[in-house]
Amino acid sequence: MKTNKKQNERKPQKFSFILSIGLLLLAGYFVISLINVNIQINDRKKEVEELNMRYEEQVAQNESLRNVIDGGDKDDYIERVAREKLGYVMPGERVYYNITPNN
Repeated sequence: MKTNKKQNERKPQKFSFILSIGLLLLAGYFVISLINVNIQINDRKKEVEELNMRYEEQVAQNESLRNVIDGGDKDDYIERVAREKLGYVMPGERVYYNITPNN
């Protein structure tokens, strides 16, 4: 009967050891999952900040275009677009470009 008691005593210890390993693995999984979720949240926050900046720029551009439509500084707007986007210059005007590398 003594051997039977020893076998019964060891089974709960093995079960306890296996349970401890399982709980440790489960805790590790939750920690890794928490870290991954935190990284995803930070990425989404950066994306939201970038989209908000682009939104603000677009709102400012829309306001500028609204002012042009309402009759203000139409000629200035046309001149600016011609210079910046089309590369036009006024007659007799010289345009200098800085080609030195930025340090």
